[in-house]
Amino acid sequence: MIYDNLGLKLLGENDAVLAGTITQNNIPVLEENYVQRMNANNGFSEKRLFRKFASIPMVAWLKATQDGYDMDDPKDVKRFLVENPDYMCVDKLDSGRSPNVIVR
Repeated sequence: MIYDNLGLKLLGENDAVLAGTITQNNIPVLEENYVQRMNANNGFSEKRLFRKFASIPMVAWLKATQDGYDMDDPKDVKRFLVENPDYMCVDKLDSGRSPNVIVR
């Protein structure tokens, strides 16, 4: 376990609570998300092998878990992104299209 100056308070042998504060400059992340959202490829990579749909700073991730979001559950992550659209790199998560691949 890493101990640092953030105020880690031990509750037991394997449990701890972060009692300090963490600050992070989110402006570069938000600017990059905006640029990617305005890009025509809609989050897909150059060869369309993967799609980046969001970039959430670690501080926002920790705040979301403190607010009761289960960030390991895709439904809660989607709900978080709907409520915080600045972290999204795409216009919307659901396109309304069929998930099946159509080859002609």
